[in-house]
Amino acid sequence: MKIEAIKNVNITVLFASLINHLLISQKGLLDLFKIGDEAKDVMTFVEAPGLKVLMFTNRKKDFVFEGTRILVNDKNEVLPKDSEIIDDFEKIISSDMVEKGKVAAYGFNYDAVIIPENSNFKISDLVGSKVANIQDIKSAGVNILFEKDGTTYILEIKPIGSGNEQKFLAHFNAHFSINKLPDTKELKEKINKEFMEFKTIIEQI
Repeated sequence: MKIEAIKNVNITVLFASLINHLLISQKGLLDLFKIGDEAKDVMTFVEAPGLKVLMFTNRKKDFVFEGTRILVNDKNEVLPKDSEIIDDFEKIISSDMVEKGKVAAYGFNYDAVIIPENSNFKISDLVGSKVANIQDIKSAGVNILFEKDGTTYILEIKPIGSGNEQKFLAHFNAHFSINKLPDTKELKEKINKEFMEFKTIIEQI
């Protein structure tokens, strides 16, 4: 298979204790991320108990603050190496809104549309012949949890579209438990490295 389009690149950080949402304000986030372009600075701010979300619709970015997690999403459909996601994340983690020293884990998430390279692709190529022998299968996917070199990975593949169109949505997560968050340079290297791991796995299917 091969990647046809990248839909989302994400970095998620898990804290050892609850984030103090009183330190996170709409104004504070806007001060970090507004660029002075009226169209690109159009935003939506959502606030609920234990949740704050800032969305820049025209920039296809959003920043999510949950109980113990921060999620930064880039939906510009670009490769991680061309994304501003780590720089955006660093603006948050270097601010006085969060306690950087309480980070316990982090991970990268990638969502992509994938398609078979082989025109003779069969569902058994994805799930194995024994599963494919079940009669009248309407759709089938993959959900795998595995470890490699101390990193925990999740790969999920599920069909999308209809008719004879063979397209799948692939989700890939790389999770790291840590004592100290890597610096910007290392995070940029890692988000690219793990994407290449994702790409290699997809190409082997």
